[in-house]
Amino acid sequence: MAAQKVRGSVSELTIINYSAMYMPVSMVLLPLGVYVLPYYVELGISLYTMSAIIFFARLSDAFTDPLIGVLSDKTKSRWGRRKPWIVGGAPLLMLSLYMLFVPSEDVSAWYFGFWIVILYFAFTIVDLPYHAWGAELSPVYDQRTKITSRREQFHFLGTISFNLLPIVAATAIFFSRTDFSSVTEIFQNFTGEFTIIMAERAGNIDVILNWLANFVLVLIPVTFVMACMFVPEPAQQVIPRRKPTFLASLRVVKRNGPYIRLLVCYTVSVLGAGMTAVLSYFFVKHVIGAGELYPIYLLVYYASSVLGLPLWTQLSKRIGKHRAYRVAIFWFAFWASWIPFIPSGQFGLFLIIMCFKGSAIGALLAIPAAMAADAVDIDSARTGEQRAGLYFSVWGFLKKGANALGGAIGLAAVAFFGFDALADPELAGTAEGNSSNSLFMLAVLYSIVPAGFKFIALPFIWKYPLTEERQIRIRARLDRRGVTVQAQSAPAKGV
Repeated sequence: MAAQKVRGSVSELTIINYSAMYMPVSMVLLPLGVYVLPYYVELGISLYTMSAIIFFARLSDAFTDPLIGVLSDKTKSRWGRRKPWIVGGAPLLMLSLYMLFVPSEDVSAWYFGFWIVILYFAFTIVDLPYHAWGAELSPVYDQRTKITSRREQFHFLGTISFNLLPIVAATAIFFSRTDFSSVTEIFQNFTGEFTIIMAERAGNIDVILNWLANFVLVLIPVTFVMACMFVPEPAQQVIPRRKPTFLASLRVVKRNGPYIRLLVCYTVSVLGAGMTAVLSYFFVKHVIGAGELYPIYLLVYYASSVLGLPLWTQLSKRIGKHRAYRVAIFWFAFWASWIPFIPSGQFGLFLIIMCFKGSAIGALLAIPAAMAADAVDIDSARTGEQRAGLYFSVWGFLKKGANALGGAIGLAAVAFFGFDALADPELAGTAEGNSSNSLFMLAVLYSIVPAGFKFIALPFIWKYPLTEERQIRIRARLDRRGVTVQAQSAPAKGV
């Protein structure tokens, strides 16, 4: 067993170069829920219209995700199967990101709808081959968890970085326009002045999105080049046989019991996550009453995710991935249940609770992705093919679809209960502002309902059959049959 764990391993440097690329890639879609959607709502697009646009824009993924997944599996080039797609999709991803994040003053629902569809398509071209590449990078059970965990750490490091931008800017503005005679006087005035600066300048969504767009546009070329030059594209040997049709391939996926169970569990869980993401800004602004401090909340929340991931990785190694995944769901739901009862104005208490809740977010993303990579081995053992692209196209489509559907449900639901995103937070509870009932339902839809979705998903992985012992037996069977997909010791030629 020890020999099997070592064989096919890749170095820590290889994992870092691969994972660093996910920093700008993940920063493309994450701001959609927390910044872009609220921004366009405040520009005048109604909550109902926004929810419809998100839902129908995601329908395009039903065609593009399987197409890109299968084509990347079948691609043959001197640079490998995955890298040509990643490099080719980068320019379109950068263009659509800029057009969506930095719009002109006169925008419409049509403008938003067009560019979000283009962004989704460009993201698919890059993201699906990237995840398939990661699933093939190592055949080792525990190292797969390490790869996905490191990838999620860079994901959250990106989140931390773009949320530091307005905070650093506000701090610089504070020191540039004040003239205090002592350090004590600085500390006495900092909190109040900092809050004013965030509200007036640095904390405005349009400013943040502008900074974010430029940050990502610089980071994408740098990390993409590093990954393509220094991370090997796995070599593949397969058992010669007649190639199955696309529909036959989907039937094989359907017969992969552990994968289907995991897919259902993860999709239902992501449905709730989509609601949380799209409602978080409105909750902080209208319920907690600290909209100008929203970047600070995101910074603290995702920093706790980065710090918590190594602990979850160790727990997964000790008790198994599916058991660690269950623990993470319980931990997340416990802290989420307290959120509707936080009094307005208690931003500090809110941050404390969100630190505990956020510490599980990374695990809820990294662990199931590692489990999905294990499930692909079952397909390889049955067919003699390595089709991580196909599997992660199904994974990615349902993930993005559930996220968009959750966001659409969240926006439509709060609108149904009378929430007005343009209302003055200071008038909450009055006839001119949002009612107490609409704000309470906003809090419930932001926290309790998403936690409930995760509990609905639990039975599908309660007795998950693909353990480490079984995965090692599957890998041994693949080795005996001559089906191998693993990274070589020397890097492949870069593109």
